[in-house]
Amino acid sequence: MIAIISLEAPSRPLMEQLIRDNRLPNFASLQQKGEVVELAPPFLDGAVYATLYTGQHLSEHGVYSLFTWSAPEQKLRLSHELIPDDTLFRRLDRAGKRVVAIDPPEHPLQELTNGIVVSGCQFRSRVHLAKWSRPSGANGELLKHLGKTPRGEETFGQPSQRHLLHLRKILIQAPGRLASAVERLLEEKKADVLWVGMAAVHLAGHQLRDPASVDAIGQSTAGASLLEDSLIEVYLAADAALGRITRILPDNADILVFWAKGMGPETCRADLLPEMLERILNPRPIVHTSSGNDILTRLRAIVPTSLRSKVADALPDSLSLQLTARLGTIGKDWKTVRAFTLPSDGPGLVRLNIRGRERNGIVTESEATVLRDEITEGLRTFCDIDGKECIADIERPGDHLPPGHKMDRLPDLVIRWSNQSSTNLRGVISPKYGTVLRGGAGSGRSGNHIPGGGAIIVPRSGTYRPINNRTPNLVDLSATVCAAAGIPYEDLPGRSLLAYD
Repeated sequence: MIAIISLEAPSRPLMEQLIRDNRLPNFASLQQKGEVVELAPPFLDGAVYATLYTGQHLSEHGVYSLFTWSAPEQKLRLSHELIPDDTLFRRLDRAGKRVVAIDPPEHPLQELTNGIVVSGCQFRSRVHLAKWSRPSGANGELLKHLGKTPRGEETFGQPSQRHLLHLRKILIQAPGRLASAVERLLEEKKADVLWVGMAAVHLAGHQLRDPASVDAIGQSTAGASLLEDSLIEVYLAADAALGRITRILPDNADILVFWAKGMGPETCRADLLPEMLERILNPRPIVHTSSGNDILTRLRAIVPTSLRSKVADALPDSLSLQLTARLGTIGKDWKTVRAFTLPSDGPGLVRLNIRGRERNGIVTESEATVLRDEITEGLRTFCDIDGKECIADIERPGDHLPPGHKMDRLPDLVIRWSNQSSTNLRGVISPKYGTVLRGGAGSGRSGNHIPGGGAIIVPRSGTYRPINNRTPNLVDLSATVCAAAGIPYEDLPGRSLLAYD
C-alpha cells in the first residue's frame, strides 16, 4: 500500500518555525524518518491537479486553470470537463487496484469499480471541493459518522471579518474530519492506494495568512485577536490529523507527503491586466481611470462580496461556475479583438485571437509575433502607482515546457508579478499609457502561491530511488503511485521515486 497525503500549499517558513518550536511533532517525525525531496515548481499553479491526475505534463493535458480556454468553441471551459478520462484513479481501477481517495480537489466525477472517491468531506466548496462521491452513497454514509459538511467558500473581493471567522472555524475543524473519514473508510475497505488532500492548509494560506493586512468589513478587536494566529491553528490541526492517518496505516505502507507549491504574500495584479492590455491595443491620450473593461472585473468591483456570495450560494454549484465562465468573455466583439486576458488568481494570462486556432480568430501567424512583442513591451512600461516594480517577467509557455499535443490550449503570454504585496495596491501607472486604478479590493486574499514544492518519502516496502539528472516534479509522483501499486506506467513521462524488487 502507498499513502499519498497532499498538504497542497503550505508556508514552508512557518512550518519550519513550528517544527523548531516542537509544535508539529508528526510532520517532524516523518521528516526525520524519510527522504526530503525538492519538487520543481509547476509552470502554472492551476495545472497542478490535472498534472497529478493524468501523470502528464501541462503541455500534454492542457488544463492550466479552473477556467481553461477552448479555442474551437471560443469560450472558457471548466477544468474537470477537459481533464482526460484516463486519470490515475481510472488507471489503477482498471488494473484491479483499490483506491480510497478523500477530497482530491477539482477531480472529475468518475465511476470506479474497485475504489471509493469522496469529495467535499472536510468542507464543501463549489470551486475546490464539490460535493460528490462514487459510489454515490459513500458520502451519505460518512455524513452519518462526521455530521453535516460545512460550506467553506472563497469569494473574491473585500472580505468581511465575520466571513473570515467563519472560515477559521471550518478550517480548524477540517483536518480532524479528514482523519476521521480515513479511519472510517480504511476500517471498511482494504486499500492499495490511499489519496487524501488537506485542503484546509491551502485555503487557510489564502485567507488567513495575514488577515490584519486586509481591509475587512466589520472589523472588531476581539475578531482580529481570534484571527491573528488562525493559520498556525490550522497547521496544528493538520499535524494532528497527519498523526492519526499515519497511525492507522499498515506497517508496510509507503508514505508520500507532498506539497506542490508554497504560500507567500498576495502579489496578484491580474484584475488590473484587462485595462492594461486595452491601453496597449487601443492607445489613446494618457488617461487615469479605474480597471475593469471586462464584465467579470467590473462586477467584482461594483457588487459587494456578500451579495455575490448569496447569489452564488442560491444557485446550483455547477450553474454558478458556468455563469462565471460565461462572464469571463461576454460582450467581446471577436471581429475586433486581437488579444484578451484569461481569468487568473495568480500570474497574468494573455491569449492572442489567432486565425485558424481560435474559432473567431483575426490575427494571422505573421502578425502574432509582432503583436506578442508589442504587448510585452507595453506591459513593461507599467509599474505600481508608488513607483515600485509590478512585473518581474513575461514568459512564453513554449520556452519552458516540453512539446505536447495541447500546447496550443495555453496562454500565449504569462505575466509574472513582482514579489511586492498587492493586498492594498491602489493601481499601476505607465508613462505611455497612464494610470489604471484598482476598482474594488482586488482578490481580498492575504496569501497566494509561490514556488516551494517538496515531498517527504517514507519507504517501508519500497526503496527510495533518487532522480539524479533533474529536479523531481509532479509527474514523478504519479509514476511513483503506479510503481507502488505494481501497474505499468511506461507511457507516462514520470519516473518513480520508489523502487520495488
